[in-house]
Formats: sequence, structure tokens, C-alpha cells
Amino acid sequence: MIDSHAHLHLKDFDADRREVLERAREAGVRRILEVGINREGAGKALKLAARQPEMLVAVGLHPHEAEQWNEDYAAELSRLAAGRQVAAWGEIGLDFYRDWSPREDQERCFRDQLVLARERELPVIFHVREAEEAFLRVIDEVGAPPRAVVHAFSSHRDFAAACVQRGFWLGIGGLLTYRKGLPEILAAEAPIERILLETDCPWLSPVPERGKRNEPSLLVHVRAALAELYELSEEQVDTLTDYAFERFLGEA
Repeated sequence: MIDSHAHLHLKDFDADRREVLERAREAGVRRILEVGINREGAGKALKLAARQPEMLVAVGLHPHEAEQWNEDYAAELSRLAAGRQVAAWGEIGLDFYRDWSPREDQERCFRDQLVLARERELPVIFHVREAEEAFLRVIDEVGAPPRAVVHAFSSHRDFAAACVQRGFWLGIGGLLTYRKGLPEILAAEAPIERILLETDCPWLSPVPERGKRNEPSLLVHVRAALAELYELSEEQVDTLTDYAFERFLGEA
């Protein structure tokens, strides 16, 4: 298994990070993409990954903090993106649910980072929440990255179809085990080859651990749910989602 979206550098894991990583290995998680949501987080993620050979890093500025975006911030992220273990840009996008940054700032930040990711030839991790129409408009105006994933997908069927049509992967985690209607949407619009496993830890723990802190070892529950949904063995889910992640990185 591969956890394509984790935040293990956060303080939630300060007390037992080593044990969390050991549990992940014991559960069969062989790679983790550690995602920084701002430059501080990216720096911490890079320090953590320097000690963990199975860990890769994504750098970017989350839409919640988009009002901070300026030329200096862009330059700092570009510098961090040159790190040896940086494999993706993100998470970036639009969040009109929280609206913690003005929407015009979110869009400006999103557009600029799409350009930076293209310049670095990095795949992109998208965050989209109640902003599907604006997201697709920006993507179509700026140009879709050749490799991208819509992280924590939980939207409607038309949006799933639009994402798959543009060649995006869908990041699927604990929401699959309790979000009403999501299994049916995936079964109808997203072949297993377009699915990436993720936790988004420490958030979005799957059933039966819902409400507790999430961690990579809990991917076993998401894998089981995907196996049932797509009528595959868990070993087949591992093989197909691992290969999808390698394609996302440009390794396959």
C-alpha cells in the first residue's frame, strides 16, 4: 500500500511519530507522500523525510492561507521544491466551504502555483471543497497539469466524471467508509486505475476508527472497502493503486 497524502509532521504525532511509522510498515504501507500545506509545513516535512527513506514530500500553499501569497512566498516554495525528496506540488486549489481566505486570493494563488508546478515538472495535489465549478474553470483556462490528483474526493458524480475525463486521479480515504453515496459515484465514474489510496492523517479516520486520530496503518480499512466496491482482492487493490501512484509520480 501507498499513502498518497499524509501530514505526519504535524504536532498531533509528536508524542509517538516513530511508533506510527512502525505501525505503517507492519501494516504494509511501503511509501508515504508527506504533504506540507504552507512553507513552514513543507520545511518540517522535508526534515522528517530526510530520516525516512520511504517518504516523499509535496510542497505548496493551501487555499486556507492563500492571502499570504506573494512573490517572496512563491520564491521560497520554489526553493523548497528543489529538495531531493520533493515529488509533488500541493496541496493547492479552492475552498469555498471555509472561505478562510478571500476567493480572489485563492484563485490568484491557485493559478500561480499551477504555473510553478508546470515549471518544476511536478504532479499536482488538488484541494477542492464546494468550489467545483470555479476549479474546473481555472483548470481549463490555465491548462490541466499532465499528472494530478483530487485529494479527499467526496463530491458529486458530474465532478468525478469531469476529473477522470481530464486525466486526474481521485484520492480516496476514510470518507469512503461513511460518506453516503460516495461508493456509488466511484463505481459509476472512476475505474480503480484512477484511484489513489490516502489517509489525510491526522484527519478523516475510516470506520471502525472514525473519530480517532488517523494514521497510515489504517489504510487497511480503506483498501478493504475498495476491494469490496470493485470486487477485487485486497492484493489486487494494492497492485493497482500502487501502480497508479507510480504513474502519478511519473515513474511508470
